[in-house]
Amino acid sequence: MKMKSIFSITTAIIAFVIAFNTQSHAQAKYFPGYVILLNGDTLKGEVKKNPKKEFDNFAKASYRKKENVDMKTYNATKIKEYCVDGVVFVSRNIDGEQVFVKRLSKGNVNLYEAQIEVLQMNEIKVKSDYFMEKEGGEFVKIKSGKFKKQVTEAMADNEDIVKALEEKKYDYDNIVELFKEYNKASN
Repeated sequence: MKMKSIFSITTAIIAFVIAFNTQSHAQAKYFPGYVILLNGDTLKGEVKKNPKKEFDNFAKASYRKKENVDMKTYNATKIKEYCVDGVVFVSRNIDGEQVFVKRLSKGNVNLYEAQIEVLQMNEIKVKSDYFMEKEGGEFVKIKSGKFKKQVTEAMADNEDIVKALEEKKYDYDNIVELFKEYNKASN
């Protein structure tokens, strides 16, 4: 009987050590980046990124000048944008709330992804929505049902893109490819 008890305790300890060790490797790391404050000042240094939980990047930016220096955390009301490991997150207002959105394509018409947590069947899931912003224009949600109409209006100055949309070469599922193609042709 004692042998089974010792075996159970040993198994539990090993499982705990493995779980703890795995968790420490999945933690967020710092990558080269910057933060742009509301007054326009740019702080260069390192920004924290959690590769296992991308949603964290849509909620806050954790910045430090260099290793072993205090970290400062910013939310979307405190900064204009930040960049971590080459990916830019911009502060935008969505439904009255200031949030970070990831810039997927930059040019005449920028494409952004917003991630929100939603409760589905008693489980919290992350949902992505896409937004576009024409130079000097407003920040608009791209609705899957109105995708073709919205994008055709925004990209009407490029006949090839409009024709490709008519021929259904592009749709909501390859939206990033469409915006990159349009912005590349606009340069």
